Amino acid sequence: MKRKLEKITNSTINELLNNEIILPSLYFERFNYHAKEVEVNLDDENFQKEINELLIQDYKNIEKYINLITSSVNELKNETKNASTAILNKDNDTLSDIYKKMITLEKEIELLNNELFIDETTKTYNRKWLYSKFLNENLYFKDNGICTLVDIIDYEYIQKEYGELLAKNFLIFVINFISQKLKDENYDFYITRYFDDKFFIFILNENQNSIVNYLLNLEQMLLNTTLKSHSGLYIKANYKFKVESFSTKDESKSVFEKLLN
Repeated sequence: MKRKLEKITNSTINELLNNEIILPSLYFERFNYHAKEVEVNLDDENFQKEINELLIQDYKNIEKYINLITSSVNELKNETKNASTAILNKDNDTLSDIYKKMITLEKEIELLNNELFIDETTKTYNRKWLYSKFLNENLYFKDNGICTLVDIIDYEYIQKEYGELLAKNFLIFVINFISQKLKDENYDFYITRYFDDKFFIFILNENQNSIVNYLLNLEQMLLNTTLKSHSGLYIKANYKFKVESFSTKDESKSVFEKLLN
């Protein structure tokens, strides 16, 4: 059910993205329309129960995150005082214990960040990360760079034709391929899954001409790639890359609209 909900939400947001104002009545009207398309009955008790469970879990994750951050700040204050005393006393054992605590704390926060801000399939960032971390509070960009939309055109067809598992593995391959190529070039980049089949790549502080040429080559490499599944199926998919530059004076909405239209 979670996958269906994501699909309904993505379709609704995509349709209403260009609206300056989205009234709740309009949102729910289009949400209801897309729910019917995937054969989900919004009035069904089981559906409503699952919605409530998802909401409760989401709130729990956020609450857990906030509580951990709050306790971490307090713990850091205490350990800073302890470290100062240990340094003065040349107490290496205490300093070693403090270091271990900091490592454990760092891992706990990283784990929670993954729960909140990482797409569970591709391990890229999700929309929640984009709007709460990458953009500022007014939804303007914090940095200058290049935003690339990667549209995996045949993803939905592969999903319907060959099933969820193969589509998932296909998506993982594509994103890992792109990520590795960008790492090989030492680009400072972030990848966000914006919709099921659409990803944003944010490359910071790069010359537009050089990065555009590189991305076009990357798109061609993917178009020329044929994948073979474990069951012997051959998959050759279509992709579309679109590029827009952004700066700290740009509102994200206008940049995303250009890319998605």
